[in-house]
Amino acid sequence: MKMMWKQTIMTFILLVSLLIPSVPLHVMANEQEESYHVSDSIKAAVKSVLNEQTPEGTTIIAVVRMYNEGTRLTRVPDLEVRARTTEGIDYIMRSSAANVIAIQPKEVVELSFMVMVDRRDSFSVSELVWVDVDEYASPRLERTITAIPVSSIEWRGADAISADPAAIKNWGEPFTISVLSNSLEYKTVRMTEQNTLQGPMTIVGLLAANKSDMKKTIPDFRVDGKSDKKVYTGKRLEQGKITLEPGEQRYIHFAIPAGDKVKLSSLSVLTPEVYTVDDKTSIPYSIGQLMINLPTENSAVKLIDQLEPYIWNNRIRLDPLNKVIQPEVAISMSSLQMHTSTAGGFKVAVAKFKLQNTSDRPTPVPRFQAELMSANGNKYTGTRQTTIVETLIPNVSYVIYYSFVLPSTETGAQLAMEIADGETITPYKIPIATFKTQVQPQKSDTELLFFPFNVKLNNWAIDVFMGIGKDNTYRLKLDMDINLQEEVVVDQSFPKMKVELIDSQGKIIGSKTLAFTGENKFVSGMQTFNFNSEIWDYSRTLRFYETVETSFGEAERLVATFKQ
Repeated sequence: MKMMWKQTIMTFILLVSLLIPSVPLHVMANEQEESYHVSDSIKAAVKSVLNEQTPEGTTIIAVVRMYNEGTRLTRVPDLEVRARTTEGIDYIMRSSAANVIAIQPKEVVELSFMVMVDRRDSFSVSELVWVDVDEYASPRLERTITAIPVSSIEWRGADAISADPAAIKNWGEPFTISVLSNSLEYKTVRMTEQNTLQGPMTIVGLLAANKSDMKKTIPDFRVDGKSDKKVYTGKRLEQGKITLEPGEQRYIHFAIPAGDKVKLSSLSVLTPEVYTVDDKTSIPYSIGQLMINLPTENSAVKLIDQLEPYIWNNRIRLDPLNKVIQPEVAISMSSLQMHTSTAGGFKVAVAKFKLQNTSDRPTPVPRFQAELMSANGNKYTGTRQTTIVETLIPNVSYVIYYSFVLPSTETGAQLAMEIADGETITPYKIPIATFKTQVQPQKSDTELLFFPFNVKLNNWAIDVFMGIGKDNTYRLKLDMDINLQEEVVVDQSFPKMKVELIDSQGKIIGSKTLAFTGENKFVSGMQTFNFNSEIWDYSRTLRFYETVETSFGEAERLVATFKQ
């Protein structure tokens, strides 16, 4: 009968251990945790310790990794686990309902223990102690099996500051999260502020790299932001499983709900844990692993000065890991010029980009975003022209423009241009190129440059016919040549050319807008336009403008002025 009872117990232990997932062996082998024997074949190492004050008192939770060195299924030692404070006080901890009761050979499992203490004062946990208690002896007998120091890994909650110098990193310094994996290395690479429907967000980008010779999955962890007054909980933006091949790199991003009015001083890297009370109740919590000091605040002018100046028409150097622009697509910026609102009140910077498919097969037109930053730190999102072309033909360039609505006080003398991926983690943007630039000055008052079109005015004349009523008729004759600077394609929504006839007082007698593309595009040769006006003036002045449409109305750039 006793033998059957033992067999029943062992069968139950085996079934339970098979149903509850364990931690792979390599996880513990990779960590630099010091392990201690709690039985002949079971070794223990402490993964994390939480010591957090709450309105109800103080919560102490510990996660312990146990490894079965033996060759057979072994029960977890029936020992008391105690949290020992620096004062020498022991608090008996309760095992999580999710803890396994047996460990397979060569297997690593994680066990959780918790105790809630009715204390409001601050104290520290120095050790986790395993004690063998003989309840039936009189007097009661206790024997300490092992004590594991935990002072260096104790986490005191969201406001905690790590006492371990090795857990404090500077911005851009590589790090690993040793409790998760030593073969995945991370590095902070960018931090941007973006306005969203949920309010201002700080987006932190990490570059993850697999340094091993095996495929690795990026584990679950979180990045929080910390100011001198508050902790802001971050959220990872990439959803689903992210797996890296050996040597592969990839970005992961975290959104922290803190805007430009909040000065973050540091970032905290935290790993999630769960303590299970019973079938219906669990307590989620996080353990801080690292703190990352942020660089001292730089002004927008200093930030722009640190950027590399852009050379017009050169291929823009993009982040090779970007997901929105294919490597075979070369992108360059051909012009950045300032337009003025025809109604007044604002300016418009117009950036023209040339996209060239360098491959031997058609490629989709990349949909990137563009943003300008001025010297005072203001950022302006570009509006992409309405495009019809969806495919880039091999070795044929396609020119598109982005318009940026700016305040009327902006000169455009010192700007930063950011090219961004707005699709991978929508609605957030991922910068893939940033460079210093400025609005191009007008080279000449007589050249007609509408990149990629060159317009040459050969001759022009005006005839005036007096009307019977108030209106007089002006007949403008233009002899022009138009040609492309290179083999490029543009859309029908491309900027247009406007011709204005001006009197001696600067008043507009009449105007005509001409398109470079479409059914009614103007072509080389003589063209005649009639204007009806009440103005009677023999002044002979022509102005040529480049015009664009924005959501706030039309904006124009004076290209050239001609007088007879």
